[in-house]
Amino acid sequence: MNGRVPFGEFVLDADTRELRRGPNSVPLSPKAYELLETLVANRPKALSKIAIQETLWPGTFVVEKNVVNLIAEIREALGDDATHPRFVRTVHRFGYSFREAPADDGPLGAPQARFRLIWASGRAGIGEGEHVLGRDPDLKMFLDAPGVSRRHAVIRVVGEQATVEDLGSKNGTFVGNEQLNAPRVLADGDVIKIGSLALTITALRTWGSTRTEPQPKS
Repeated sequence: MNGRVPFGEFVLDADTRELRRGPNSVPLSPKAYELLETLVANRPKALSKIAIQETLWPGTFVVEKNVVNLIAEIREALGDDATHPRFVRTVHRFGYSFREAPADDGPLGAPQARFRLIWASGRAGIGEGEHVLGRDPDLKMFLDAPGVSRRHAVIRVVGEQATVEDLGSKNGTFVGNEQLNAPRVLADGDVIKIGSLALTITALRTWGSTRTEPQPKS
């Protein structure tokens, strides 16, 4: 891999072999950096644990735990959550893949993001277009939690307005305590309930202004 690859609020610089967050360097051990670079270079392809071992330790036998430990180090450096991954996805009984965060999931106040969703274990910026929420691991808004359908609901952003619509989910979609039976316009601070998750939507002031984010409601 050559050059610089931006994702989320990070940049992976292959020329300097460095992970950066804004102006700051994020510490990684040499093997953890090498694994992250391998995953990024092959994104979104899933790599088996055996393939990873052969890449990092060619011709040498190592236990699988070594890969698991490196993945944990990478996730800690990225502030990633194995249950609700933004970047490093576990492919059960196989290996790992790198899933790029949505382009609008940048730093707070980035021009691309019009709204931000905040929940107990994560947050995501959402910009113009459709954003499907559900348990399908191929979704950018992947929410692996009890009661969430594979394609549960969709948030549509048009200009400065966001709407939410249920996609025929098993357990329904709620805004506050009201179950949706049609698309609904969202207001700043509304709480969207899907399955066991409560997601607070916040309207962002764009073009560089700042605001204080609310704490997620559970």
